[in-house]
Amino acid sequence: MTAPRIRWTLVAALVVLSLSMIVASLLIGAESLSMAQGWREWRSDEPLAHCPTLSILVQQRLPRTLTALIAGAALALVGCSFQALLRNPLATPYTLGVSSAGALGAWTATVLVQGTPLWVTVLGFSPIQVFAFVFCALDVLILYTLASRRQRISPSVLLLTGVTIGMLANAGIFLMRYLAMPDKLMMMDRWIMGAVDVIGYKEVLTLLIGAPPCAVMLLAQAGKFDQLGFSVEIAEGRGVNVGRLQAVTFLLGSLLTAVVVSTVGPIGFVGLIVPHSVRAITGSRHRILMPLTLIAGGGFLCFCDIAARRLVTGEAPLGIVTALIGGPFFLYLLLRKRFTDWG
Repeated sequence: MTAPRIRWTLVAALVVLSLSMIVASLLIGAESLSMAQGWREWRSDEPLAHCPTLSILVQQRLPRTLTALIAGAALALVGCSFQALLRNPLATPYTLGVSSAGALGAWTATVLVQGTPLWVTVLGFSPIQVFAFVFCALDVLILYTLASRRQRISPSVLLLTGVTIGMLANAGIFLMRYLAMPDKLMMMDRWIMGAVDVIGYKEVLTLLIGAPPCAVMLLAQAGKFDQLGFSVEIAEGRGVNVGRLQAVTFLLGSLLTAVVVSTVGPIGFVGLIVPHSVRAITGSRHRILMPLTLIAGGGFLCFCDIAARRLVTGEAPLGIVTALIGGPFFLYLLLRKRFTDWG
């Protein structure tokens, strides 16, 4: 079998595997469900209250799966975009401190703003989402300022800057925990470990409002990322406005991360694991890499959510599962000889 055929076979296998994880997320949980039984209840025209299998599927499993699907796809796409823009294999919303900054914004809104006149919904977004975006934007503004300097900043310096910002954000989160009322601590502690165990479609609607437009605009930059992969000078010589590309990517990435973090919490390592795994199959052509990263990211987070349901009695926080997988993967990339740059 020729190399191109092998590659497209692996691509097809990746898509099938991702879709299988999405379907499995609907069926696997505390109670095993039968799709056939759900279909029979759907055809019976009985009220939802009289259809236990269909009720669980529609009110619990489906919104949970959709939340994991959208959040995983968004985080993976942002990680892929940041890695392409900064030409740094370790650049993700988590390692660059964007997720932690968004979490601090959500905590700040919950602890200091809730119950005050400032608690006002803006264009359909709650103050939690707005504050998360503002704090994410401040983080990427610092990174953008460094990345846009005429003297090239080492990718490792950008990474360490993001890690430092993340540490400062975590310190701010601890301060918010100290100031929070006891009734909010349990809810926020559960949230900060990451979870998609939603009931109903409120969170899904929030993700659908914010994520698809940002994702589409990021996917539209794929050709420019391909040119940037050669070098900044070559990209500019071929008509790419690198400064505008940086601004657009950082803005969309921060907004997309803020929407996800404010909804499901700061889930880490999705933007690191998925783009690298897909790149090993597709190569670095972003017109192919980015759409497949989107699909694989959703499937990967659905897989992690299945593992979270099965790891311990009850349910493990989703962020712990992604950290258990992503931590060793991060160390592997960190110890590789070609860490500092993608020549």
